[in-house]
Amino acid sequence: MAYDPPGLIERMIPATLLANHETRLRARTLVVGSLGLTVCALVINVVRMVTAPPDLNLVITFMTVLALGLLPYLQYKTGSYRIPAGLITAFLLVTLPTYIILLGVFPAPALLVYPIVPLLAAFFLGPVVGLLSAAALAGATLVLGSLLPNPDPELLATLSRTFIVVGALATFMSAYLAWVYEGARKQAEAELRALNVALEDARQVADAANRSKTEFLRHVSHELRTPLNSILGHGELLREELAETGQDSLVADVTRISDAGEHLLALINELLDISRIEAGAVDLDITEIDLQDMLTKVADTMRPLASAQHTELKLAVAGPLPPVASDARRLRQVLLNLVSNACKFTERGEITLGAAVVGPVGSVGSVHLWVRDTGIGMTPEQLAQIFEPFVQVDSSLERREKGSGLGLSIARRLVELLGGRIAVTSEYGRGTEFGVWLPLRAVADAALDR
Repeated sequence: MAYDPPGLIERMIPATLLANHETRLRARTLVVGSLGLTVCALVINVVRMVTAPPDLNLVITFMTVLALGLLPYLQYKTGSYRIPAGLITAFLLVTLPTYIILLGVFPAPALLVYPIVPLLAAFFLGPVVGLLSAAALAGATLVLGSLLPNPDPELLATLSRTFIVVGALATFMSAYLAWVYEGARKQAEAELRALNVALEDARQVADAANRSKTEFLRHVSHELRTPLNSILGHGELLREELAETGQDSLVADVTRISDAGEHLLALINELLDISRIEAGAVDLDITEIDLQDMLTKVADTMRPLASAQHTELKLAVAGPLPPVASDARRLRQVLLNLVSNACKFTERGEITLGAAVVGPVGSVGSVHLWVRDTGIGMTPEQLAQIFEPFVQVDSSLERREKGSGLGLSIARRLVELLGGRIAVTSEYGRGTEFGVWLPLRAVADAALDR
């Protein structure tokens, strides 16, 4: 840009300030503004030396020039634009009134530089500091105006050129600072737009890759499940034949093969489910569901698994349940997953599958489904990551063999797709409760909300 030769300003700014758009913008403005003010002070000093005899004010002016010229160096060394901005603000708040006091008359040329000080303070240090600086200089103006005499005609004539130069330079400097800031802001916006375009391109590439992955899994899952189902079917036939012929030692081996095949099939189905959900390729079939009937069937299905753990599975329904507009297959999948998960971690205990209608949530009521167990429970650290994909609260080999760590992640995403929410509470050693809340709404409304 016109005010910034290529790389010149950046070499005067520490890397820590260049890393952020906002800090880089202010650091650039401080460099350019301090250099501009330095030139302004030098010109004023030259004019003052030509039009009036040397005095103590010349020393103050030279000190101001030196302080302004050191600001970029101080910023580079400290890695902060606030420190040099704060120092120069405090310095000017002292030296400008002092200049007028030493001159002994009012008004004086330094008065014309006053507006730049709160402008710099507000920009670099915040609006509160800017207002305080403005109040301090306004108070100093009133006090000096009441205590100091007006300049006599001879001194006024001597100072007239200084007034003209200071007024012109102060006006130019204010406009220049605004121009520098606006230029830096536009450059930052252009870089941000370019970054957003690059991010959007990357997102589209990632989405395309995700869609390709989903399509691949969708096709390959069929190819994997077809021979696997054949293996499971033949394994079952082989086990029955071996049992009939009394070859019990081989029956156990075939049973282990069948169990491993069932586990592999479950893993394939879960991977396919999570990939479809991530790609937004899950089709929902919204119908009216009889919750009482669904809960009863889920409990009947899972009782053998609970019994294998010497655990009692109870069904607790509070009053009659109204029909729920949802996807029956997906909701059943969620409940089966939650009850199965409770069975894994509950031995010689109790599991309760329950439901109740709760008060209105927004404009409609909702139904609360829960699965409560008296199992091993979870720690707060485990609770924080329970719904993350491929995470298992018990990482022992025995537990890993029972699942992929995808079940709860799939359950949460399915519940959200159905317009509900899922939550979990647990206490280590005391048990766990998963709760699902689904809105009570008409089928048409549920279809529109998808």
